[in-house]
Amino acid sequence: MMSERGFRDVFYSAQDGLKLHARLYGEANPGLPVVCLPGLTRNARDFHALAEKLSTDATTPRKVIAFDYRGRGLSDNDPDWRRYDVTVEAADIVSGLAAFGVEHAAFIGTSRGGLIIMALAGARPTLMKAVVLNDIGPVVEGDGLARSAPICSARPNPVRWPRRSKSRRPFTEKRSRPSTMKTGGVLPRRFTEKRKGACAPISIPNY
Repeated sequence: MMSERGFRDVFYSAQDGLKLHARLYGEANPGLPVVCLPGLTRNARDFHALAEKLSTDATTPRKVIAFDYRGRGLSDNDPDWRRYDVTVEAADIVSGLAAFGVEHAAFIGTSRGGLIIMALAGARPTLMKAVVLNDIGPVVEGDGLARSAPICSARPNPVRWPRRSKSRRPFTEKRSRPSTMKTGGVLPRRFTEKRKGACAPISIPNY
């Protein structure tokens, strides 16, 4: 049943058994569904305003599915860090679409979501009737990945205020974050060394 929030929280199992989450808007709406895929450190909530608009459109209301990847949002964490991978996450989306009975859809992807869409286009092109790519392209340069390192290494904010005292240091304590101030605009070596080869072409399995 759809809640007063305008969506329903739905859960499904990935191929490896991990419990994953998505938001489902306009569940009974006919027509081509819309699939929303967020960025690397983001989640399904990013698409709430858009999903509300699309699912309540007066002319063509659509079903909208916004996914949380493994380890994000309400999806379970994967204990194996090596499985936080575009091709694995693409397979997770395929599992979700199968669980929700979606055979074709229009896809909207931001950043990493766009990379997942490209992986899906290679493995399951018949899924796609339309694609919107936001803040991503077919080539990701190493410099761009290096600039993303501070975002990925920063600690997440706690969900609730009472947790702050346990999960974060005091506001007055200076945090140590990667800086390019003293390195001529280049990230410290400990960040760039870990990302050598990160832009190598990915292999798209036939899952």
